[in-house]
Amino acid sequence: MEEKVYDLLEKLYVEVQGMQTEIKDVKETMATKDDLKDFATKDDLKAFATKDDLKDFATKDDLKAFATKDDLKDFATKDDIKAFATKDDLKDFVTKDDIKDLATKEDLNVLAEELHVEIQTVYDELIELRNDLSTMEMLTTKNAYDIAKLKAIR
Repeated sequence: MEEKVYDLLEKLYVEVQGMQTEIKDVKETMATKDDLKDFATKDDLKAFATKDDLKDFATKDDLKAFATKDDLKDFATKDDIKAFATKDDLKDFVTKDDIKDLATKEDLNVLAEELHVEIQTVYDELIELRNDLSTMEMLTTKNAYDIAKLKAIR
């Protein structure tokens, strides 16, 4: 029986030796409170943004399509165009198309000359007709005289 106890003690000794080696290894790899003092805690992280917090923010790539103030320097502002005429300002003005069919002074002078010639022609015809009418009056009067004479003879 002694031998069994001796075997058991020997096994126990070997087991304890193995445990001591494991404890020594664990001690060497185990962190101490001093080792942990520089690490952040969950309370330290509460104030920091998470990836979910950042999902709605624009990235620099998102900004590439937008104009910068430098891009706008050559564009006109509303103040720049205040003195310019608008389409509404121009609607009451006459265009070249509006006046292309209107008569010119030359057209009126040609028309006046044509009317003058026509009026002169009518005037000349009227004078002729007056002479003819006077002649007819004289003839009619002579004929009436001749008829009255014939009636008196009969």
